[in-house]
Amino acid sequence: MTPSGHKGIHFFVLLVCVLTNVIFFLIRPDYFGLFIAASFYLNMFYFISLLIPTNFQNANLPTGDLSRIHTWLKEIGVTSGTTRFTRLFINALFLNSRTLSLGIGLIFSIDIVFALLHFTRGLPLRTTIIVVTQCAIIVIFYLLVWKMEPFSTSYVNKVEDAKRTLRRRKLPPQLVTAVFIFGFLIAIFLFLTTMIYLPGVTLNAFLNQSELTQLGHLFSLLAILAISQYFIVRFIHGFTSRTMADRIFDFKEQSLQELLDQENKAPESSDPEENPLETSALLLESKIFMIKRNSLAGTFTVFVVDLDFSVLMDSTTLTAIKGYIIERKQ
Repeated sequence: MTPSGHKGIHFFVLLVCVLTNVIFFLIRPDYFGLFIAASFYLNMFYFISLLIPTNFQNANLPTGDLSRIHTWLKEIGVTSGTTRFTRLFINALFLNSRTLSLGIGLIFSIDIVFALLHFTRGLPLRTTIIVVTQCAIIVIFYLLVWKMEPFSTSYVNKVEDAKRTLRRRKLPPQLVTAVFIFGFLIAIFLFLTTMIYLPGVTLNAFLNQSELTQLGHLFSLLAILAISQYFIVRFIHGFTSRTMADRIFDFKEQSLQELLDQENKAPESSDPEENPLETSALLLESKIFMIKRNSLAGTFTVFVVDLDFSVLMDSTTLTAIKGYIIERKQ
């Protein structure tokens, strides 16, 4: 978490990126269309390189141990491994998406303005509506993720309150689990549709209708603009991802503090709503989430949430949690 420095390099690169766009604006009559197309390529490839979990090399999960892992998960209260892992992946996805909210939201807000200006220069109305709508969907998605604040203390409390409300209504535990799984699947479907599939369709239609495909050096022009946008987004991403990393560390600390508080409470003062199984599962979850520091030759540092599956093979951690559960049950 130590600041990376290199402010002079950052300022120089950002200045070059801004000047590149200014030059394109002055010499290219199709600048608005090129900028929009480049931003769609950026959106499809930027976060893919950051959001896909990559920390499998230390997991070392032999096939013969998978049944033992599943048994451990049940013993520490994670009765549905599928449910828990689904939530782990979705939380990691939305956590990393939130750190991109300001940068990507800025780029696509500019796209909306440029699309309207491009319309005054001859872009067909139907294509303009499609592009503006797609850009608005992307901006709204990131605004919602920013507002939701995944993995913050308030977010976790809201999720737990929702579970308690459903339990108080005496709904079967299987139904409660099914409701949350369905919600997670809907969220993933909407993400894949609005953030990956539809932008590709929109980009293809836009390139054809704006006649950009007829340019002889289209790939080079788009690459230059996409790179300029990349460094601007990455610079903003560095600040927002650092804040996200702080939240993860706070959550780990809070999970440990909750366990200590429950240990220090007298048995008669325990809250019947408190579930030591759920607390231990959250503690294990907080260990699975890890923060990776990525940089470009030491510059433009960003922090990414990854899943450390080696935690599942950490017998010390699992034994400690299991021992805590057995003691609490007794």
